Amino acid sequence: MNRSRFGPRTLTALLGTVAIVVAACGGSTASTAPSATAAASAAAASAAAPSLVAVTPEPITAAVGPNGGKVVRWFIGIGSGGKPEQIAAEQKFAADFNAAHKDKIYLSPEIYDNSVAANQLQIEIAAGNPPDIIGPIGVEGLNIFRDNLLDIQPLIESTKFDMTKYDPALVDFFKMGKGGATIGLPFATYPSFIYYNKKLFDEAKLPYPPTKVGDLYNGKPWDMAAVRELGMKLTVDKNGNDATSSSFDAKNVVQWGFDMQWADDRSDTEATIFGASSVVSTDGKTAQITDQFKTGLTWFNDAVWKDHFVPSFPQIQSDLLGKGNQFQSGNLAMADTHSWYMCCINPAPPAKPAFTWGVAVTPSYNGVTTAKVHADTFSILNTSKNPDLAFEAMAAMVESGDLLVNYGAFPADPALQQAFFDTVQKTYPDSKIDWTVPQSMLGYVDKPNHQAWLPNYQKSRAALKAVYNKYRTTEGVDIDAELNTLKTTLQGIFDEYYASNPS
Repeated sequence: MNRSRFGPRTLTALLGTVAIVVAACGGSTASTAPSATAAASAAAASAAAPSLVAVTPEPITAAVGPNGGKVVRWFIGIGSGGKPEQIAAEQKFAADFNAAHKDKIYLSPEIYDNSVAANQLQIEIAAGNPPDIIGPIGVEGLNIFRDNLLDIQPLIESTKFDMTKYDPALVDFFKMGKGGATIGLPFATYPSFIYYNKKLFDEAKLPYPPTKVGDLYNGKPWDMAAVRELGMKLTVDKNGNDATSSSFDAKNVVQWGFDMQWADDRSDTEATIFGASSVVSTDGKTAQITDQFKTGLTWFNDAVWKDHFVPSFPQIQSDLLGKGNQFQSGNLAMADTHSWYMCCINPAPPAKPAFTWGVAVTPSYNGVTTAKVHADTFSILNTSKNPDLAFEAMAAMVESGDLLVNYGAFPADPALQQAFFDTVQKTYPDSKIDWTVPQSMLGYVDKPNHQAWLPNYQKSRAALKAVYNKYRTTEGVDIDAELNTLKTTLQGIFDEYYASNPS
């Protein structure tokens, strides 16, 4: 999940005893959610377990480790992994793995704070002293190191690693390297779906949205038209008028119907619910504005400024919407966001939850359901001197339930999901979670992913974010003109990239 990525995500929350760290979902420096400082993390880790490796350790330079096995270096921090409880789990995993692989493999973790990890890895690569494995790392982090990643498909085949246990959509998802190379195994997923406030639905005497793809809502398709209609009914002004009423006061809204909450702060990400697409064409060089992008951005712009059931950015930052945590505030009826958001629905103690909630499937558009997904994996650098051994260690990582629990991740492996379900459900005893919803959404992931590689990724991302900020802040934005300008801007960014990277 690129999880330092979300501005309002000022949360490093505990999910029961599980740390759901917002940096877990994609791990690049492009995110804005805070993480603990390296010093604080190191101090906490040291206090909890003095034998832990520091957050900024010196890499092992020996070829053979203390157990007699060849050293395989595991670089942690670009995504999740730098919190004290995560460090403890990683160190335990490595110790157990090394005990079981005496005279063969010595797995050596090196852990860095998320704020410095990407730069540190670039330094190590440039110095000719790179690690073997990186991760957990999300799509945005992978984008930064795309040229350095090994295609692991031959290793999957030679070791007969079982890929049939995963949803085929997730297997295909990680074929995102150069030329479609497989650069990760399915591991930690964060599917998106609808969270809804049961209290607000009950007050409006409206049925809850569906939990199965293809089911109808009030006799009609559960699609974006239904979201608009329902969202307006659930948007209320200070006098109790909803947004369908001629008496509705759009300047004094106290409750909103819908939002794509914490959607990477990117205009194209919000539009993904209208269909997966990319702003770079299949040649990897030409900027484009797809019909899905244009339709989606127009829909959201109208929803904010014309129909008023989606909040503007100033409204999102208001006290009414929890200063950025809209759904938790109790004044947002529906939020489309990811499974990691289960970290952040309950208010901080001693405050008590003010409502119960449920989950529903992502609505369709033109008969197609597209659910955004964040995903973390492990990757092997193409400079690894021991790729076979690195893959053996990586395969053990993705099969570790303990690591998944400590990363707060929805497991890609169905056999590991129940433990996650049980842990989360304990945190929300009054809100029965229908786990078939996120499970089913893994079959409808966006491909290309909304965080997929773009030329000059960070600059491209900033341009997309600027459009989001403008339309969510300013009424009267001409979306067609804005997208034409964006296309020109992106083409300039792409051309600049290829001028510096002709190969």
